[in-house]
Amino acid sequence: MKRTLICLVLLCAAPARAADLPGTQIERGRQWFLHSSKGTACATCHALEGNGTAVGPDLTRLASVIGPRGLVMTIQMTVTAYVQDVELRNGRHFPGIQKQKVGDVLEIYDLSKTPAVLLSVKAADVASMKANTKWTHPPASAGYTDAELADIIAYLKFVSTGVDKEVAVGDLR
Repeated sequence: MKRTLICLVLLCAAPARAADLPGTQIERGRQWFLHSSKGTACATCHALEGNGTAVGPDLTRLASVIGPRGLVMTIQMTVTAYVQDVELRNGRHFPGIQKQKVGDVLEIYDLSKTPAVLLSVKAADVASMKANTKWTHPPASAGYTDAELADIIAYLKFVSTGVDKEVAVGDLR
């Protein structure tokens, strides 16, 4: 009896996941995040709940402090602060996000590839890294409806805060 009670308490205390909420706005948002039929899925560059790729910024921190309007603006932005125009000494250019520097080697995600490819480049082989002016955040041109954006934002909010709360379309504008 004691063991059963402990297991029941542990099950009840386990955090909910979006997949545990079938048919909800949060689960619809999770599906958009993982498998977009409108272009590049968010999970191509972002990771949540152990799914996706951690190329882009951590969305849980962002979604925990920004409201729905701010998140829509972020999703639809065309130029991002994290992406740089990388030029190598051999003349190759590509949009990239620097992951880290280890000694004299830069690890840079090449965003000209889908999914992004992590390159290890000697710092001496980099001619320049400048603010991006050409690469655009893929969701900016995906054509998500307000209802789809509300679903995505509900999922982001749920993962970042644990709160199962509907996001109204009116909250986006």
